[in-house]
Amino acid sequence: MLKHPTLSEHGEKRTRDPEATRERLLHWAFEEIYEKGFAGASLDQILANAGMTKGALYHHFGSKADLGHAVIEEVIRPFVIKRWLDPLRNSDDPVVAFRSTLECAAESFTDQEMACGCPLNNLSQELANSDDEAFRLHMASVFDQWRGGIAQAFERGKGAGTVRDDVDSEAMAAFLVSSLEGIATTMKSSRDRVLTASVGQVLIEFLETLRPAEVPAA
Repeated sequence: MLKHPTLSEHGEKRTRDPEATRERLLHWAFEEIYEKGFAGASLDQILANAGMTKGALYHHFGSKADLGHAVIEEVIRPFVIKRWLDPLRNSDDPVVAFRSTLECAAESFTDQEMACGCPLNNLSQELANSDDEAFRLHMASVFDQWRGGIAQAFERGKGAGTVRDDVDSEAMAAFLVSSLEGIATTMKSSRDRVLTASVGQVLIEFLETLRPAEVPAA
């Protein structure tokens, strides 16, 4: 189960704390949307899982769409940042940092992640052509932040001499995000850990080609 970043502060207890109530609703909304998609997500099931009333839901969120946007902003965006960008922030060697992150992710994928894939990719596929353009723009902003963080890491790597000067950092960031989402789709469709790991290893081997000739592979 992918945890809401701050849910653990409150645990699974019911509480009258409004902020904790909101976080609990977001947690179970994410779980429902992740497993069933936005269209298939049931507000009644979210409330049942959260042990909340409709009054509590509509006190915090005006509509199902508002709840969906909150899940993107407060659950999925922080998840992307924590898993893929935070490890790159303080590193002058994005190849090592990215490889370590990819290997760690591959070793820790839960059964739910194997079955459901990437929550951002899922929603993007489902809602990119929806009547609500705000959903596409919201998800695009998460992808922009993801690509931007990787591009910045590669620029630092070029300055530190750990990445070739001829690497286009923005294009490489777009390629890597696309590759990760492709791996997530392979994982979801196959549910095969060995296949998923092997595809990830190919990406890791490619990353090593981005080093200057005088920098040995770590």
